[in-house]
Amino acid sequence: MNLKTYVTPFIFGLIGIFSFAPYSIKPLIFFSYAYLIRELVFTNNQRFIKLILWSFAHWGFGMSWLIVSVYYYGETTILISALIYIILVILLSGVFSAPLYFLSLAQIQDQSKHKILNILAIVSVFIVNEWTMNYLLWGVPWLISGLTLIDTFAQKVYPFLGVAAASFLVYLIAALIAASYKSNKKLFYVYSAIACIFLVPFNEPIKKNSTNDLSFSIIQPSTDPFLKYADGYAEKIEDNIYKLIAKTPEDTELIILPEAELPYSYQDNRFINFRLNVPENIIMGSWSYEKGKLFNSMINLSNNHIYNKVHLVPFGEFIPFNEQLRGLISFFDMPMSYVNKGNNTQMPFKLEKKSETAISPLICFDIAFSETVRKSNISSKFMVNISNDTWFGNSIGPYQHLDIARARAIENNKWLIRSANDGISAIIDNNGTIVDKLSKGERGVLNGTLQFIDEPSFYSKFGHGIILVLSSLILGICVIINLCKKYLS
Repeated sequence: MNLKTYVTPFIFGLIGIFSFAPYSIKPLIFFSYAYLIRELVFTNNQRFIKLILWSFAHWGFGMSWLIVSVYYYGETTILISALIYIILVILLSGVFSAPLYFLSLAQIQDQSKHKILNILAIVSVFIVNEWTMNYLLWGVPWLISGLTLIDTFAQKVYPFLGVAAASFLVYLIAALIAASYKSNKKLFYVYSAIACIFLVPFNEPIKKNSTNDLSFSIIQPSTDPFLKYADGYAEKIEDNIYKLIAKTPEDTELIILPEAELPYSYQDNRFINFRLNVPENIIMGSWSYEKGKLFNSMINLSNNHIYNKVHLVPFGEFIPFNEQLRGLISFFDMPMSYVNKGNNTQMPFKLEKKSETAISPLICFDIAFSETVRKSNISSKFMVNISNDTWFGNSIGPYQHLDIARARAIENNKWLIRSANDGISAIIDNNGTIVDKLSKGERGVLNGTLQFIDEPSFYSKFGHGIILVLSSLILGICVIINLCKKYLS
């Protein structure tokens, strides 16, 4: 048994995650994928097992916050939590890695007459596979490779062709490194050097604009999530919110509270009493009921406009295969796992005193879906993203989530206000720069102003369709060439 065969792919799958927040060692993503591409396409030695091990390490470490969520909030033992975590990681690894195995069957290494096209074909397979992450397993667009290029000069492609264009760049450089590893050492070093350029940080300066400003205050309560539904704790949550709101400036135009901070619904009598003690210029998260169905909602108290969360978290807000899994263990009977999905098309929020100001409302996981965010921003002036990142605990999850929000701000050329229950709340400008923030676990108020950006980005108009069409065309051409070869032979 060759231990190297099993350890090496695991290590390379693992190191790619260090390109994501909070580590942000950018070049590692290129070498991680370069190894995977080399083993799948340019070698013939145990490709399948190497793909599985790479994928398990990549998803296992990258989604390691899953075990935190399952253990602390699923009310189960560490053994059961570990078992559920392993099953979920195997599921993620299998579904999102299976299409990549077809690369190992394509025999691209033997097609020397079409080297450039073959490289582009490899990249296209990864791009199409990445796009399916928005839909498979109820949608898990996490660990998108293009997100690692935030805070580098490559983020300049975000407002034009989206994060998908940055992913295309990652896979292209990785494929070139893989292809040249043994065939051309000079090119290998050149492509590796290009990957290392991404170590150089890039930050857009904050551009101040005196017109169309909006003053706002973000509330980060940081109450104990384990006591949220305990008897008598609702009053403590309310008192904490009242005290924090009292610290906001009198002239603030908008106050944002995080996702479902109160342990009761919008229709509850306690919520009616809560409203009597707070100003009307508040946008906040709350549970709500409509025709007997539970929703995770965002409420605009100034006009009672409600937005219902579109993308729910599997095994958190709803249980897949509900009839089969309910009742097996307490994890599958969590009290808030009966949430219903909101409509894909919902109206933007409007401010009472600035009725012409449209706001794009996004709750937690919604922010990970680039097309959902893009469509909600067609007429908006800025985005409000509320979240409950207490599910992540002290894992890497909140930092990954914050970078996703930053990418959406860049893509759509819009400022983004983010309020999270216990962090990380942030003010993010249209260049993805964090203007100010409240750290994880910090309790407080974040006051700021933002600038309205009226000019839509190219991406906000057309989305990432160009990248998908290009990738599909490349794959189509490759299929045609291969069919012609078989026919002529």
